[in-house]
Amino acid sequence: ADIAAGTLGALAVAGVFEVPKATGSETAIAAGAKVYWDVADGVATTDDESGTNKYFGKAVTAAGDDDATVRIRLSQ
Repeated sequence: ADIAAGTLGALAVAGVFEVPKATGSETAIAAGAKVYWDVADGVATTDDESGTNKYFGKAVTAAGDDDATVRIRLSQ
């Protein structure tokens, strides 16, 4: 959930979370793959887009092309 500017909020910095990923051809994410957060599209991806997408963590399970989510272990 969004945290409004100037207010307190809670954030997780460790753990495994299920997050959205793109669906369709060539969007699968293998278990153990490095995963990045694509802010523009609001999904997890394996493409860092030359540093534009920020490192998120590693996939703990595989997610196929048709899967709308992937489980990620956060990395700091």
